[in-house]
Amino acid sequence: MEYEEIEKLSLEESKRQTKERREEGLNMIRPFTFDEKKMLWDGLREKEKTTSELLMEGFKEEQILRELEEEND
Repeated sequence: MEYEEIEKLSLEESKRQTKERREEGLNMIRPFTFDEKKMLWDGLREKEKTTSELLMEGFKEEQILRELEEEND
């Protein structure tokens, strides 16, 4: 009897976790990580710059970092 109860609880927990992942993932192949969600929400709150401008800033920063790494090598 105890084994059956454990199986039942395990099945219920599995269903709960599956439902939670489905809701959290919004039918995506892979749910967003915490950092990805934060970037999206921060971007939505950014009112002074367009997404394109923010991406270009990031791109330029990445280029500068790569150049600095190359100089240090």
